[in-house]
Amino acid sequence: MSDSSTTSSWETQRRSLLPASVIGTVLEWYDMFVYAQAASLIFATIFFPKFSSTAGTLAALATFGAGYVARPIGAVVFGHIGDKLGRKKALSFTLLLMGSATTLIGVLPSYATAGLLAPILLAVLRLLQGLGSGAEFAGSFVMIAEFAPRKRRGFWTSLPGMGVYIGIVLATIVGLTVFHLPKAQLYSWGWRLPFLISFVLIIIGLIMRLRMAESPVFEDLGQRQESRRIPIVAILRRSPRTLLLSILLTAPIAFNAYVASTYSLTYGVKHGASQFGVLIGSLLGAIVAMMLVPVAGRLSDHFGRRPVYITMTALSALTAVPYFLILDLGGNLPYWVAQALIIAPFTQALTGGQAAFLAELFEPRYRYTGVALSREFSTAILTSTAPIVALGLVSALGGKPWLLAGAMVVVSLAGLLGAAFLPETRGIDMHTTEHQVGPSSAEPTDPRDLATAGTAESGDRK
Repeated sequence: MSDSSTTSSWETQRRSLLPASVIGTVLEWYDMFVYAQAASLIFATIFFPKFSSTAGTLAALATFGAGYVARPIGAVVFGHIGDKLGRKKALSFTLLLMGSATTLIGVLPSYATAGLLAPILLAVLRLLQGLGSGAEFAGSFVMIAEFAPRKRRGFWTSLPGMGVYIGIVLATIVGLTVFHLPKAQLYSWGWRLPFLISFVLIIIGLIMRLRMAESPVFEDLGQRQESRRIPIVAILRRSPRTLLLSILLTAPIAFNAYVASTYSLTYGVKHGASQFGVLIGSLLGAIVAMMLVPVAGRLSDHFGRRPVYITMTALSALTAVPYFLILDLGGNLPYWVAQALIIAPFTQALTGGQAAFLAELFEPRYRYTGVALSREFSTAILTSTAPIVALGLVSALGGKPWLLAGAMVVVSLAGLLGAAFLPETRGIDMHTTEHQVGPSSAEPTDPRDLATAGTAESGDRK
């Protein structure tokens, strides 16, 4: 497809495509953060009252992590649908499944009412929530990447990343209201409200998604009858190195950002911040990240995907220790500073630099699956365990955070290495993506040279 026809398609579709893509990401992270807040603050009492305070919190955080174990399965299932039946169908299914699971959590019985059945049902719904989430965000920015003009693809593709932090902002606002009800009301019915609100977002999102057009790249694949093989098998055979390096790209977001959004709530309260204060800190961090995500995407259009990602992951590594030094000062204000001025710009904003990079790395026949898998393997391994690993590392040093800070440094450097060994992708044609992956693929960065780089002999060749 020519640049002129792509631009025409984008100008026609973007007003419906952008909100339809972003709203699913809003719902996904609203669901996740509402659950994270509840697991950190109240689920120990509601679903695990027979445990000690620490063990109950650990059990509640384990159910949070369980959802991330299901995400790679969701990436395979809905990635397959996206690559074989269409991006639009996959995005409608993911929205419906994850939103329905979240809504049903809001009507669960408590342990006091149903005994062991209550936490079992909670875990099942959390797994279904994770299954639906496994290809939601990836599908949103793949869809936009396949419409957007190449010169501004980084910026436009970063916008679903804003949805991540809009969802966190909404969840935090709801949490600030609900989690500060009188205890009798909170533990009887108040905790249910944040989950039931998800139903409204499902309806709005489905209406939007049913109205949006199918990706022009997918339609072109259908005309050329190129969507025949099983996507997961094709990726593992043709592009294992690309997949592995792409998994590393997500590592800092999967671990560091989730430590900051889950375990740090508990850590902050133990170091003098109030429950209200840590929620405000999360809100401030999300607002800053929301503003910086499109900046990172725009910078990647100007300087290239690799330089931006390498710089941001290096800064993420350098700021891990200062993050905890600030938290250890105690109180609300240091917590706010740490979330808004360290985690938001250097870790959470990576979301904006990642989207176009990932979408451009995989050939169109298997793009949805490849992008979803590269994100969700990281989340399954790192995010699912982040709160528990964080608690264990801090406990191992008698409450000192330095082992945890060291782990965050290592994870940031893993993301840096992933970017360093992947090719520059800025400006490629989304209809015909091929790459050579290896140390020599750092150049060329000029879009005119990428076509030449794409024809080099490679393990990722069709």
